[in-house]
Amino acid sequence: MMTMFSFSKLEYLWLTLLAIILFNTLLGENVESTALVSILVALTVMYKGLIVIDHFMELKDANKYLRRMMRIYFIFFPSLIILSAFF
Repeated sequence: MMTMFSFSKLEYLWLTLLAIILFNTLLGENVESTALVSILVALTVMYKGLIVIDHFMELKDANKYLRRMMRIYFIFFPSLIILSAFF
Protein backbone atom coordinates (compact mmCIF):
# COMPACT_ATOMS: atom_id res chain seq x y z
CA MET A 1 0.00 0.00 0.00
CA MET A 2 1.46 3.35 -1.05
CA THR A 3 1.28 6.38 1.18
CA MET A 4 1.38 9.97 0.02
CA PHE A 5 4.14 12.24 1.18
CA SER A 6 3.08 14.92 3.58
CA PHE A 7 5.42 17.85 4.06
CA SER A 8 5.56 19.72 7.33
CA LYS A 9 5.81 23.49 7.61
CA LEU A 10 9.57 23.27 8.24
CA GLU A 11 10.07 21.28 5.06
CA TYR A 12 8.20 23.89 3.04
CA LEU A 13 10.29 26.62 4.65
CA TRP A 14 13.47 24.67 3.89
CA LEU A 15 12.42 24.35 0.24
CA THR A 16 11.69 28.09 0.23
CA LEU A 17 15.22 28.79 1.50
CA LEU A 18 16.67 26.56 -1.22
CA ALA A 19 14.60 28.34 -3.87
CA ILE A 20 15.87 31.71 -2.63
CA ILE A 21 19.47 30.47 -2.82
CA LEU A 22 18.93 29.32 -6.40
CA PHE A 23 17.25 32.64 -7.24
CA ASN A 24 20.21 34.59 -5.82
CA THR A 25 22.64 32.43 -7.79
CA LEU A 26 20.66 33.02 -10.97
CA LEU A 27 20.70 36.78 -10.29
CA GLY A 28 24.42 36.81 -9.72
CA GLU A 29 25.10 34.95 -12.95
CA ASN A 30 22.66 36.69 -15.30
CA VAL A 31 21.96 40.27 -14.18
CA GLU A 32 24.43 42.99 -15.13
CA SER A 33 23.27 45.68 -12.69
CA THR A 34 25.30 45.24 -9.53
CA ALA A 35 23.11 47.70 -7.61
CA LEU A 36 19.95 45.75 -8.44
CA VAL A 37 21.59 42.46 -7.52
CA SER A 38 22.89 43.90 -4.25
CA ILE A 39 19.45 45.17 -3.28
CA LEU A 40 17.65 41.94 -4.18
CA VAL A 41 20.20 39.74 -2.46
CA ALA A 42 20.10 41.94 0.66
CA LEU A 43 16.30 41.69 0.76
CA THR A 44 16.38 37.93 0.37
CA VAL A 45 19.09 37.60 3.05
CA MET A 46 16.84 39.63 5.33
CA TYR A 47 13.88 37.36 4.63
CA LYS A 48 15.96 34.18 4.99
CA GLY A 49 17.36 35.39 8.29
CA LEU A 50 13.90 36.06 9.67
CA ILE A 51 12.73 32.58 8.61
CA VAL A 52 15.75 30.93 10.24
CA ILE A 53 15.33 32.94 13.45
CA ASP A 54 11.65 32.16 13.87
CA HIS A 55 11.44 28.59 12.67
CA PHE A 56 14.81 26.85 12.65
CA MET A 57 16.33 28.50 15.72
CA GLU A 58 12.87 28.37 17.35
CA LEU A 59 13.10 31.91 18.66
CA LYS A 60 9.46 32.61 17.84
CA ASP A 61 8.47 31.65 21.38
CA ALA A 62 11.79 32.45 23.07
CA ASN A 63 12.86 35.43 25.10
CA LYS A 64 11.48 38.55 23.40
CA TYR A 65 14.71 40.50 23.94
CA LEU A 66 16.85 37.81 22.29
CA ARG A 67 14.43 37.47 19.37
CA ARG A 68 14.27 41.23 18.91
CA MET A 69 18.07 41.55 18.87
CA MET A 70 18.39 38.81 16.25
CA ARG A 71 15.68 40.38 14.10
CA ILE A 72 17.37 43.79 14.34
CA TYR A 73 20.62 42.18 13.19
CA PHE A 74 18.97 40.70 10.08
CA ILE A 75 17.18 43.95 9.28
CA PHE A 76 20.00 46.39 10.06
CA PHE A 77 22.91 44.85 8.13
CA PRO A 78 21.04 44.09 4.90
CA SER A 79 19.69 47.64 5.10
CA LEU A 80 23.28 48.91 5.17
CA ILE A 81 24.02 46.85 2.08
CA ILE A 82 21.02 48.39 0.33
CA LEU A 83 22.16 51.90 1.34
CA SER A 84 25.68 51.21 0.09
CA ALA A 85 24.28 50.30 -3.35
CA PHE A 86 23.27 53.96 -3.78
CA PHE A 87 26.74 55.40 -3.07
